[in-house]
This record gives sequence, structure tokens and C-alpha cells, in this order.
Amino acid sequence: MPPLLDIQNLTVTFDTDDGPVTAVNQLSLTLEQGQILGLVGESGCGKSVTAMSILRLLPQPSTRITSGKILFHGHDLLQLPTAELQDIRGSRISMIFQEPMTALSPLHRIGNQLVETLQIHRKMPRKQAWPTAAHWLKRVGLPDAEERMYAYPHQLSGGQRQRVMIAMAMMLDPAVLIADEPTTALDVTVQAQIFDLMHEMHKNNTGMLFITHDMGAIWQMCTHVAVMYATEIVETGTVQEIFSNPQHPYTRALLAAIPANTAPGNPLPAIPGAVPSPRNLPKGCHFSDRCPHAFDKCHAQHPDLYPTPCGQSRCFLSEEKT
Repeated sequence: MPPLLDIQNLTVTFDTDDGPVTAVNQLSLTLEQGQILGLVGESGCGKSVTAMSILRLLPQPSTRITSGKILFHGHDLLQLPTAELQDIRGSRISMIFQEPMTALSPLHRIGNQLVETLQIHRKMPRKQAWPTAAHWLKRVGLPDAEERMYAYPHQLSGGQRQRVMIAMAMMLDPAVLIADEPTTALDVTVQAQIFDLMHEMHKNNTGMLFITHDMGAIWQMCTHVAVMYATEIVETGTVQEIFSNPQHPYTRALLAAIPANTAPGNPLPAIPGAVPSPRNLPKGCHFSDRCPHAFDKCHAQHPDLYPTPCGQSRCFLSEEKT
């Protein structure tokens, strides 16, 4: 059986006034049925661009997918006619967007938007769709769910709008759920409820791509993880193996920055510098300017992904171990 979702050598380019800029470079990921794959990294690494590419939601014509394939059940989503892709969006592949105000219509009530989703993708009559939508608002922890069905998006808080988006994505029982920072605006209690719901979907063999900058959320949610830095994947493996034996210096730095890993009273570790702009990436390893282990070769040559005991790592130190 082929993977549920198979991204092969994806490259995404933005056309700017200063020329083309590569936002995602030769990225490859596989998502199996029932797997929760975490895609983690700092802001600006290309995680959301990767997610938007799967459903071809990137702005046109300023953004181009210049190479690669995205296979869903063996069919390349990048080659599908728009009508076929629209049937897949929401119904078979759902997405929880990072900013719900960009996905919810400001002109329509919350209830009508949820009901319309069920009518289009599940052919559900309105009489059945309305209580189904209200039920899902309750499940994601929205207080007074029945009343909120009559509200407009601007009448809800950011956290409440995010819960509406989560309900809209999950109530369709998709084969693939893409969650782009799904709990950023939520308090820890509601976040735990959402994680429980996602784990429940995982039992139904839904495959999930869980995008975050929070390694703590990766530990709570995911079975496998891909670490992304400056347009590319730098390490892959199971969550257990990555947390116990990280191979890439960037992964180790992310894990060290988890507050729970710092003794009380000690300052939190921080990664010096910032993610480089895709316009001006270092010549060698993209992490070389921030890496405490970098040597001359790291600044001069770009490393490949090398096999490790738990997956792959884009580091010359990993090459030396093979």
C-alpha cells in the first residue's frame, strides 16, 4: 500500500520584486494511515507554505510550485483538475488554518458556515446538519454552543474562532487532517481538550500533519516528527527517538528551549541569532551561522540528509557516523 500522503521533492518559489525566492526546497515527507506526523520549526522556516501547497491554496500567480509531487492515495494533487481537487478539499483532506479570520466568512453566521460545509461535503440535509454542527461546537469546548451558532465571526474571540475552525475541519472525518498551529490562541485547558479530540480521530485511522513551533506539543500529540529549518527538512524520526537521541544541532537546541527541561531558577536557553531569510541563505549548512558545532566544511558545503539510527539528519556530524 502506498503512503496516505507522499510529498516528493517539493519546491515552492515566490516571485518578488527582487527576483524569485525559494520558500520550500526539495522537501520530502510521507504520512501513513493513522500516523500523526509533526512538522516543527521556528517561524519563517516554510512549514505553513508546505501545508498550503498540499491543497494548492498558495496565492497565484506570485507563488509557483516549481518541482515535486504530492501524492494522495497515489494520485498527484498537483496535477488534478480544479473540480476534482475541490471535492477533496475539506471532505477528504481538511485543514485547520493558523488564523481563522482568513478562513471564516465575516458576512455569514457561524452556524450557517458549518451547516453549508456539511451540506456540500456530506450531502446532509439542513435539518440534520444544524444539530450536528452544534454538537461539534460543544465537543471543541465552545461555551453556549447553540447561541454561538447565530454569531458572526467578529463577535467571537480569537480562541473561540479557532475552535470553530477546528470543529469545521474535524466534523467531516477526513482521511488527512492538516493542523497548522491549531491551538496557539487557546488556553491550556481547551488545548488539552482539542488534543484529546485529535487523538480520538487518530484511532479512526485519520492521518495528521501537525504543524507547530512547540516541541512540547509535538511530544503530546505526535508519533513521528520532521524538523524543518530555513526551507528544508533537517531531521526526521519517531518522537521517542528524536527526544531521547536527537542528531541535528538544531533539534537539540529546540529541545533545550523547552521550559520543562530547565531547572527552576535557571535562565531559559535560547538559540542565538534568527532564521535566515530565504533571500540570503548561508552558502553551506543553513544552520551554520547559529550552530555551536559548525566547522569549515559546514560554512562551505551544503549537507545532504544522512541516515541515522532513528531516521535522517542533514548534518556533516551525522555523515561521519555512517
